[in-house]
Amino acid sequence: MESPVMVADTFCTYLARQLVAKKGYQIAHVPEATGLVLASDVVLTMSDGLTLNIVCLIDRQAHPGREFALSVEDVREIGNGCLHYTGRINGAKMPLSITIVEVGPPSPGQEQRLRAFKRKWRAKVIPAAIAVDPASGRVWCSHRPLIRSVGLAGFIERLLSSPREADADLVPRTVETAPKAFPVLTVAILAVLAAIFAAEIKFGLGPLTGPLQPSIATLVAMGGLARSLVFAGDWYRMLSAPFLHIDITHLLLNGLALFVAGRRYEHLVGRLWFGLVYAAGAVCGSVGSLLFNDAMIVSVGASGAITGLFAAMLVTSRHFPAGPLRTALQMTAIYVLIPALLPLTGVLNGKKVDYGAHFGGAIGGVAVGLLILAVWSSASPLPGGRRIAAAIASACVLVLAYPVIGVARNYQRAALVTQFIPVERYPKNAAEVAARAQDLAQQYPRDPRAHLMLAGRLFDLNDRAGAEREARAGLAEEDVWRPYLPMVAVPLRAMLAASLDEARRGEALTLARPVCDEAHDGPVRRLLDTRHLCGS
Repeated sequence: MESPVMVADTFCTYLARQLVAKKGYQIAHVPEATGLVLASDVVLTMSDGLTLNIVCLIDRQAHPGREFALSVEDVREIGNGCLHYTGRINGAKMPLSITIVEVGPPSPGQEQRLRAFKRKWRAKVIPAAIAVDPASGRVWCSHRPLIRSVGLAGFIERLLSSPREADADLVPRTVETAPKAFPVLTVAILAVLAAIFAAEIKFGLGPLTGPLQPSIATLVAMGGLARSLVFAGDWYRMLSAPFLHIDITHLLLNGLALFVAGRRYEHLVGRLWFGLVYAAGAVCGSVGSLLFNDAMIVSVGASGAITGLFAAMLVTSRHFPAGPLRTALQMTAIYVLIPALLPLTGVLNGKKVDYGAHFGGAIGGVAVGLLILAVWSSASPLPGGRRIAAAIASACVLVLAYPVIGVARNYQRAALVTQFIPVERYPKNAAEVAARAQDLAQQYPRDPRAHLMLAGRLFDLNDRAGAEREARAGLAEEDVWRPYLPMVAVPLRAMLAASLDEARRGEALTLARPVCDEAHDGPVRRLLDTRHLCGS
């Protein structure tokens, strides 16, 4: 038995051409679906490598009164025979959909008859039915409203309400892609990340805090992102932090994700756009980290840039027709983006996951992805606007000199932090200060707090010369330690002024004047007021 011949000018025929041209369907059938072919005017199939969609069209305009003769049980049986064409995700078999579309004048009981074509709970075969009346523009379907609006029924409604397109415009879309090549830029970025991590280990400040895990002081010295430091003027950290990593596990996980993105995506959009997406994700990730993290948290890692790549991949997948390539891009991106953007546990190897950087990077990737879509002609294997991308990429390379200079300039200053008194060794009360001040000043000579404690102890023992010596020693590197210990400068100057009061009253008053303007109460003010160094 042969499938009925379709009339060329009916809406059913037009719908078939639209589905082939715009939705990736083919006028073909799988052998197991012969029963559907015999019961329909035409059968369309569309496979994306994971799912299989079958649309059975019944042309009631060409064949008045014709109905789809198979029962829903027959359809499910045919569908079960076709399930081996669908793929699996995480071991779960993907579903198959079979949609019956009757196009033409309605008949009594049509909707009641088609209402049986509904999905059963947990069934892998998803039947559905649609009745289309081209004369009235009415479309009825067995789907729920939400599924209806985004599915085939919604597509048909939009066709009915739009001007009819010429046959010459309904040509199946094919997209030429650039030949798959070795991801040179991806590997280059991986090499840079690995080299910088090696520098973290080689030139790190203080001992490692774990297996191949540099200290926090190292991350700060080499450009780690912290809001307090950025707003103090270290803006270069927004560019340097994405190149640093907490430990070897952090580097390996990010490196694996970057390689997956690069192998899949770099040859599709080209190195220039790939690099631009990476840069945008890195910068936007730093912005997100600044907005969402506490002021003193140090954030590092390329995850913002990598999340941006997968977000752009998801957006630009729409450039490709429905099919295996689009689905592969979307599934790859979704696999990464869902855990990256859903703060479920927020823990990576004992470290807090920086979801602010992930969200910021994703926003940057979406923005550049939309730009790529806007300049990407369907006839071109690569996105257009490559001169613009090249100019921006060149600017980014020049801008990278900024964090390099910043890190080099501030490395020695940051190295000072490793020579401060550790938190666990810091005196907890006045008795400990008195007992340990001398030892702390000897063990941590670059920590101004140690000199302040010893100066106070010597002052109490009436050793004014010793107190002056320690106060001056503490202030000697003020320009270096002040960004980290800003509250130490005032008491050190007060102690120096008090130590000079008896021997050099004029110098003491000069030193005390700015301190009096800052300290209006508390022990520092009382020390100066006791010696009448604040004019009272």
